[in-house]
Order: sequence, then C-alpha cells, then structure tokens
Amino acid sequence: MQYAHSILTTASPETIWKLWTDVKNWKSWDEAVQDSNLTGDFKTDAEGIVTTEIGPRAKFTIASCTPNFTYTMDTKLLLAHLYVRRLIGYHNNKTIITNEVWIEGPLSSFWWTIIGKKYLAMLPKIMDRFKKIAESIAD
Repeated sequence: MQYAHSILTTASPETIWKLWTDVKNWKSWDEAVQDSNLTGDFKTDAEGIVTTEIGPRAKFTIASCTPNFTYTMDTKLLLAHLYVRRLIGYHNNKTIITNEVWIEGPLSSFWWTIIGKKYLAMLPKIMDRFKKIAESIAD
C-alpha cells in the first residue's frame, strides 16, 4: 500500500529543506502533528518522537537522508512500519515536492485502514499549507 502526492512551488529547494528538517515546527504546516522532536542533528539514523491526531505517539528514525534532496522517515508500528519519503525535484524552473507514504509488515492492511487512509485524505491539504508557508519565506 503506497501513495504519493506532488505539487509545484516557487519556493527554493533550500527553503523546502529547511522547513522539512525543522522537526520541532512540523506542526506549523502539518495540522495532524501535535508535537514532534528530534534528538540531535537531522541525518540518517537520527531518532525522534511524533504525536499526531491520526495515530499513536510514536518513535521515528530518519532511515535515509540526502541533504537538500530527500529523506525517508520510518515509524515503527505494531507488526508494521510506516514510511514517509519526501523528495525535492525540479520542473519548468519550479521546485516540485513529493510526499510518499507506505506501510509494510504483517499488519500493514490493518494500519492502512486505521491511519493510512486518514493520512491520504489530509495530505493534499497539508502540502498546500506547506507550499503557502514556504512561498511566504524570503530566500
């Protein structure tokens, strides 16, 4: 089970990356996030905690990170993993940002029903809000 959503923005890739990696302030653009924190620097193997409206308080790990381009976050669930990958690209002199979400593991269907579908419903609105905030920041 996987879903991806992309949008174009005039915000620079550097601005996008700065907002995406400011874990403490994810709640400023993601209405589902109530609180989020990261221990240490934003890099591969960094760990944090996120509390959302659509799922339980959960630990996450930055599973992979290529600065100013992409990162993947892994959240462990009961007998499953929720992955969120964020990517920055370019299209017609604009920045394209993509969020991919998928769940793997024996209980992936269960978790997709519980939180995956809610995430999908919210993602376009979250990304539109993110875009407005990113475009309002002067580089």
